[in-house]
Amino acid sequence: MSGWRYFLCPVEFNNDSNRFQVDCEPSELFQLQDYALPSVLESFTGWTDTCSLSPQTMVRLYLFQIHSIALSSFPSIMGPFGGFFASGFKIRDF
Repeated sequence: MSGWRYFLCPVEFNNDSNRFQVDCEPSELFQLQDYALPSVLESFTGWTDTCSLSPQTMVRLYLFQIHSIALSSFPSIMGPFGGFFASGFKIRDF
């Protein structure tokens, strides 16, 4: 959805054209940027960049995608362990 300015910019009414318009420059959160893939992830995933001369593999991501990956990885990794430990307690108050 970050490809459409309608979802990123405020909608304003233009009196001259008698229409609603969306004109703004999206913030850095919603612009594609190149990031170097860490060597640990590069060896784990097996991704290699054979087309460029740079020694590191580059990925194109939005900044908010990195934030959402960090937020979603914590519960997906820690959640199963929490459920396992909680099953050891026999609480009958529920």
